Amino acid sequence: MPQPFKGDRRNITVRLPVADAEKLKAFTDMTGRSKNDLVAALVGNYLKTIDLSHTDGQEALPIALAS
Repeated sequence: MPQPFKGDRRNITVRLPVADAEKLKAFTDMTGRSKNDLVAALVGNYLKTIDLSHTDGQEALPIALAS
């Protein structure tokens, strides 16, 4: 059965600790969701909490430490 189109996607690979991978599999088996859909939703929800306009990759160095 063909899957519905979910928009353009990019493939990523992630390695989980064994216990987390087993829990993920058990949960998706119980709920009937795919691991892909669940992980994509979790990552997407987390990324919504990040404001990139306030993230430039460097932390401010307190002036007292700079001296």
